[in-house]
Amino acid sequence: MASSKLSKRSPVLPFELVEEILYRIPHGSLVRFKSICKQWYSLFNDKSFIYKHLDLSREQFIQLAHHNESVNLFNIETQARSRFQGTPEIRRMIHCDGLLLCQCIEGGTSKLVIWNPVLRRFYWIEPSRQFERYSIVYGFGYNSVSRENYKIMRFNVMKNSGLEIYECKSKLWRSVDAALDSCVKLWFPHYQSLSMNGNMYWIAHRKKGNLETEIFVQSLDFTAETFKDIGCGVPFETECTSLCCASTLVLSSFGGDRLSLLHQHKRVNIELWTTNKVTDEVVCWSKYLNVTGPDLPILHSAPYYNFPTYFIDHKTSTIIAWCGEFNATKNYIDVVIYEISDGKIKKQVAEVAGHSLGYGCHNLCYVYVPSLVRLPE
Repeated sequence: MASSKLSKRSPVLPFELVEEILYRIPHGSLVRFKSICKQWYSLFNDKSFIYKHLDLSREQFIQLAHHNESVNLFNIETQARSRFQGTPEIRRMIHCDGLLLCQCIEGGTSKLVIWNPVLRRFYWIEPSRQFERYSIVYGFGYNSVSRENYKIMRFNVMKNSGLEIYECKSKLWRSVDAALDSCVKLWFPHYQSLSMNGNMYWIAHRKKGNLETEIFVQSLDFTAETFKDIGCGVPFETECTSLCCASTLVLSSFGGDRLSLLHQHKRVNIELWTTNKVTDEVVCWSKYLNVTGPDLPILHSAPYYNFPTYFIDHKTSTIIAWCGEFNATKNYIDVVIYEISDGKIKKQVAEVAGHSLGYGCHNLCYVYVPSLVRLPE
């Protein structure tokens, strides 16, 4: 009888308030809470809730660990690490809306799978034809008319031909009449590619003359299904005619609709630039922060193509960078996390697995936002 009276007196929160609270609950807890009641189960499967929860979630790092074929999710704020058992032989990944487009190598053959580690769902994709895997560049995004209409792009970057689009809804590949300008080359497109707000972005360079090279951002519009130049070159001078000889450049997103560019000049300068919204009529860069010093850490472990991975922490306005640092004693690449703000750098050796030089040519860490997004069955 007492418990009955107590239940009658217990306050009940309006469901609108409960929903606002759930938007801010970590993804792992939401998965466990799914079976609490029918109302919550229905909410967690509602597309508007799924995408709003995604938009409010914070960036984390996800790391490939080839030595045990696992994937580690590393939460910077809590220092917690979650381990997911991935598919065998993942070589590269592209992140879009909490989904990972993974290029896997099995028996010498390249295969594609879209993976949501949170939901433990795999969506295997049959290629229309086989290509030499080192010549193919992939992209992952969606049509702006329908965010859930996810698409995959692939084309032969060596021959600048064979552009194909795969739509997850129709489960079909089709050829597209689009190509890069003949004078444009993408810079390390296998290791430096960005999916943001439905479109793909790469650092690119274009020859303007015998001794001059223009560095800019090349994009692929998944709605128009065509390549586009966003209209602004990099906001600093480069010292050589080949981008491969330039200082460290890493592209990332900012706020979901703006680009950011990390630039390091030797050991004396690290700077970050951001754009306005890429959908604006005129896109331009502005300096976000700058660090100078006589002996700054080298963020790029050349010549192993172990490019740093970073995002901008919106709470502190600092850069959180995940880097591979060569350890000569162990002949090994350690994992180091730097917090970079105006005038200072804080170093932390991450409690996660590094990797041997046998995997040094791969970018083994990516920015990732966990989500409940599903693909069509």
